[in-house]
Amino acid sequence: MQLFNRKQEEDPDEFWQRTAEKRGGQVGFLTFATLLGRAADRLMDLPGLLYVVGDTIWFEDFERDNWLARIMGGRKKFEKTELSFGRAEIRESRLVSRSSAMRCVAGGIQVDQLHAVSALGRVLSTPIVQVTLHNGTTLFFDMIRRAEFVSQVAQGAAAAPRPAT
Repeated sequence: MQLFNRKQEEDPDEFWQRTAEKRGGQVGFLTFATLLGRAADRLMDLPGLLYVVGDTIWFEDFERDNWLARIMGGRKKFEKTELSFGRAEIRESRLVSRSSAMRCVAGGIQVDQLHAVSALGRVLSTPIVQVTLHNGTTLFFDMIRRAEFVSQVAQGAAAAPRPAT
């Protein structure tokens, strides 16, 4: 007798091995992240993983398990989002306030009007990572290891080894 019909969770080591094979190298730095959106676009709010393979930064989201949508029948088909950019494509990476990032995503302020979050702002709120590429695209991420990401990207440091699972 089976009481619960739950999917078997994927083994993390197998997932990272497949990811390394798919991306063509070992996964270095990684963190949980939420892609909030692009400047003057729309709010995306996609939770997922942000990781580095070689000199390429990858973000991929994962399907959310929404039990209420399942029983109400309003569940939309999941569309996976993956994006990548090379370190050499990054013009700037810095921490900004959540409110200014959200206003920028909504088109309320321009990217060039954003300022780095102050030390006090880092204590009073959750800073958001702003990544501006040379082609003019600006992305906003909420992530756990934000300070490490910004310092590694800004300084072009080699990716830190992935912690053991």
